[in-house]
Amino acid sequence: MLLKFEKLTLQTPQELAFTIKVYCRQQFTDFPDQRQWPIVLIFPGGGFAGISEREEELAALPFLAKGYQAIVVRYNLLAAGPFYPNAATIGLTTINYVRKNAAALHADPNKIITVGFSAGGHLVSVMNALGNNQKFLEAHNFKEQPIQPAAQILSYPVIDLTMGFPEDLAVAKQISSDQHLWHAQKLVTAQTPPTFIWHTATDELVPVANTAAYITALIEHKVPFESHIYAQGVHGLAFSNVATSRYTHPEDVEPQAAGWFPLALNWLKECFKSENPTIL
Repeated sequence: MLLKFEKLTLQTPQELAFTIKVYCRQQFTDFPDQRQWPIVLIFPGGGFAGISEREEELAALPFLAKGYQAIVVRYNLLAAGPFYPNAATIGLTTINYVRKNAAALHADPNKIITVGFSAGGHLVSVMNALGNNQKFLEAHNFKEQPIQPAAQILSYPVIDLTMGFPEDLAVAKQISSDQHLWHAQKLVTAQTPPTFIWHTATDELVPVANTAAYITALIEHKVPFESHIYAQGVHGLAFSNVATSRYTHPEDVEPQAAGWFPLALNWLKECFKSENPTIL
């Protein structure tokens, strides 16, 4: 497999610059190859104040190995000012970039999956709602409407800023002065992308009630979804294996929770019903 990595700087329609890291397979040169691969856009966690390196490249490569192109999005953080709306416009701009450049990325523009971990899960769920909000899109100079992925994966996501994380509501106000954006479950509609969501019941930082609230909203609006809540596991498990574990933190490896990734791949395969036998 021929791999290409590059770091690109993009701009939102309101000229906010941000960085994406692109991890792509190149087509084989010895044989004609017209395949378009599904592509994941990864939004790592980090508590709205940082970016977890355990959920960047180490999240992109497992998807790449299974037949997906991958992009890691470096969205704005609280140190740069309010998290929203800028983080949402960055995410939506990335979706547009992939659609417009799908051929160069060897990606299928109809098989874009947004993947959010922890705080990145809040961003993914909120931006995908705003991508179907005409008023928001027009106010932020987006010409394309709607802007939504084909599916979303939420890993131990922050869903409601009043459900345990952040602990201080003053931080929630820094994240967004618009309290409608605090509650991602209230933004769910029938147009919400099909969703794979997982969490652990013992998450000590982001209570599992966040995921339960989002699942309830998906059910109410008849959005296709699959969910898995594992009995054990600390917050921020990533892929719950040695590769994404911290040194001297054996709790970062939880065998049961590690099953989320193959389950998510099977779910995506069913969602897309791909005719490409190389996608596992």
